[in-house]
Amino acid sequence: MSINTVMVIFGGVSTEHLISGRSAYNIIKGLQSAGLRVLPVGITREGEWLLYQGDYELIKEGTWAEQIQLGGKNKEEHRKKMAMPMSVKGWIEAIAGEMPDCIFPAVHGINCEDGALQGLLQLSGIPYVGCHVLASAAGMDKCHSKIVFAKAGIPQCRYVAVRRAELNSDLDAVVKKIETELGYPCFLKPNQGGSSVGTSRASNRSELVDALNYVAGFDRVVLVEEFVDAREIEVAVMGNEKPETAVIGEVATAEDIDYYDYETKYFSDAGASIHLPANLSESQQELIREYAVTAWQALGCNGLSRVDFFLTDNGKIYINEINTMPGFTPISIFPQAFAASGWSIDKLTCRLCELAVEDFAAGQRKELI
Repeated sequence: MSINTVMVIFGGVSTEHLISGRSAYNIIKGLQSAGLRVLPVGITREGEWLLYQGDYELIKEGTWAEQIQLGGKNKEEHRKKMAMPMSVKGWIEAIAGEMPDCIFPAVHGINCEDGALQGLLQLSGIPYVGCHVLASAAGMDKCHSKIVFAKAGIPQCRYVAVRRAELNSDLDAVVKKIETELGYPCFLKPNQGGSSVGTSRASNRSELVDALNYVAGFDRVVLVEEFVDAREIEVAVMGNEKPETAVIGEVATAEDIDYYDYETKYFSDAGASIHLPANLSESQQELIREYAVTAWQALGCNGLSRVDFFLTDNGKIYINEINTMPGFTPISIFPQAFAASGWSIDKLTCRLCELAVEDFAAGQRKELI
């Protein structure tokens, strides 16, 4: 199957709506440079799907929805067309104006990379880039992925999972458990989420209580992890049955930055820097790549993912988490790492679409009559 037209989905009802636009901008430019036609479809913060025919710069800036153009059709006509009963495949064709050969979901966060959108795309019967429903859901749910990683024999730091209901019923018991099992400092993050949204650090009981209440606002389950004084190592992985790893990268935060949070990652010019390649010994590289592929295979990933690790001064390696739809922003490690491995953005985005088509063909099943 040849690929001529790619539908790129961006935006979404997600805390990472803005970051999605930045990823989509670079993906669109890469696909166009590869000679492919692009059908950009944005999902507004309210959940409305719209074909975008305006300036791509507005996608990057996050103001595309305000300037939306629907090819001369007003929004009411567009909504009526979308309300017509049809298959998921026909619904997507109606949105895009034509049937795409492949779909590239340039989206992040809840409702976007947690299996929800992937389920819809699976029902469309159209090849789409990235992990399927199970791997997407398991990768987004950090507690679940930790169970999978433990079963696969990948080392990870100690953690405590706290439900929001536990905070409301017995906060003191939760605090004592964290102090006993993890101690201070400790890090808190929403169990489901990405881009460091909602993360927090606690160095004492007062900060822990505040952090628990804060992070619980983002998710019903709060993941609390022990402090590990370590370097942050990230591995970009691409492929299907035989995944390949790119040049290994490292995120180095400035000395005045406590940790790599959302603001540091996307809105600070000097908060952190990316080192490609990371300064690692051959044995460290080999083991980290092995762990990355093991994590990929244990979750059942395909297409692309980024696997993050901690590396301590005494050489211990711990898996941190996996991101099944890594960012494509200018500061994102996934495209940078593969660029350092010889994959320009046009070759990379095109290859990801090819992998989607190959995986789609391999996944076809015999039907009984």
